[in-house]
Amino acid sequence: MLQQQRLPIECLAVGEQGRIVELSGERDAVCRLAEMGFQQGTLVQMVRPGRPCILAINNHRLSFRGEDSAMVLVEVCGDEAALKRPG
Repeated sequence: MLQQQRLPIECLAVGEQGRIVELSGERDAVCRLAEMGFQQGTLVQMVRPGRPCILAINNHRLSFRGEDSAMVLVEVCGDEAALKRPG
């Protein structure tokens, strides 16, 4: 069985999904992300990478600048996604 990779959310490829495993940063920023649905265990999908990136979460599309998304670590979901990544 392949071990799941943890990576910053902005590293997901288009269409790739990840499950949130960690939120870090200033308390106010972490609370704001949590209010928008970014909580441990939540599934997210990359819609458009870049700055800002667009993410699908809980049937919503959200735009994030680099400093926002850098605070979110995800585990890539699915064996197919894990096989695409080096390491």
